[in-house]
Amino acid sequence: MVTKAESRNAAREKAAAQRAALAARQRRNRRIAVAAVVVGTVVVAGGVVLGVESGIAASATAATRAAAMIGTADRTAEASAAAGRTTAAPWALPADVESAVRSAGLSMLTTEGTALHIHQHLSITVDGKAITVPADLGIDVATQQLSALHTHDTSGILHVESPVQRTFHLAQAFAEWDVRLGKGEIGPWVDGKGGTRVAVFVDGKPYAGDPRAIVLKSHEDIDVVVTTDGTTPKAPAAFVWPSGY
Repeated sequence: MVTKAESRNAAREKAAAQRAALAARQRRNRRIAVAAVVVGTVVVAGGVVLGVESGIAASATAATRAAAMIGTADRTAEASAAAGRTTAAPWALPADVESAVRSAGLSMLTTEGTALHIHQHLSITVDGKAITVPADLGIDVATQQLSALHTHDTSGILHVESPVQRTFHLAQAFAEWDVRLGKGEIGPWVDGKGGTRVAVFVDGKPYAGDPRAIVLKSHEDIDVVVTTDGTTPKAPAAFVWPSGY
């Protein structure tokens, strides 16, 4: 026969066992929860890293595509400038403005861009006589559209008003004008041919490279000087910028 004392002891032992089992379940649950948090954090972090990496990759791809497009445009402009007119100056504006602009690797805009707004001055002289850089170069007056690279008057001031930040080159101006430009070449004149000398100056200093590659910078002074009597070309006086530029 089980005594009351034995019953009480058995009840205490059962309660203790139940408490121990409950504590064990709670510890196990806590371990599972912690593991889930760790795994979730890794997954989330991995997702974030993957997202960031995907974003970086996408941005890099877009930048690469943009750079490739600009590179192609520059090569198009260089080829177009090299194949430009070799007729006697002065040179009128091309009849098909849009085609000329596209030959420069650029497109027609409905309004002037504001992301990049700089100006350069271009002068061309032959035996001391200035060749006029025409007004409205790169502008289709009939459709009221224009290139990011254009002129407004005959001052020789080039306007770069682009909707995007990018590099512009002198080749693009000559491509839009459809006038030949190359190393030692402009229009019909070729350096060393029949006593002709062709020289290019940038900010008053001789430029020995291919002038098509000249990067257009703010307030840059670009002079193409031709002599046909064998004399050495000299840089003209520096351009005086009007107020407002």
